[in-house]
Amino acid sequence: MGSQAHRLQGYAVSLCAREPMSLDLDGLQVAYLGVALAHYLDLETGDILDLPLDADPPGDPSRFLRIPTRTPESEAEDRRLFLDKREASELRNRLEEVIDDANAFRAVLAEDLRAQRAFFNFKNDQATRAIDQWLASEGIDDVAS
Repeated sequence: MGSQAHRLQGYAVSLCAREPMSLDLDGLQVAYLGVALAHYLDLETGDILDLPLDADPPGDPSRFLRIPTRTPESEAEDRRLFLDKREASELRNRLEEVIDDANAFRAVLAEDLRAQRAFFNFKNDQATRAIDQWLASEGIDDVAS
């Protein structure tokens, strides 16, 4: 369990305030998927702070946790896992040919709106799993606001 929070009756509890902290799971997902800013979870309020990547952390590290983001490796793994779930087709074959090139993969996907929608839904599900794992590793119950 992380040192920043305790589990209590299904709520994440800040060590500072000792009151249930409501988490914005959609906001955490957006933070995980966004790589243009550094995102921090305020363990007292449950707020998400967005800062420039080169900015100093917002304050006391026991209060502000850096939210993890996707990496080139996790992106490549998502593309592979997505294709593993697709039935054999011409589109799947074309995607397999460009699987190592994220831009080419997206360009091929853009030709089939149904497949593109399925891919982005899949990525959102992957982000949710990653955030759930991160919260659990920090000892924080994921309670939606």
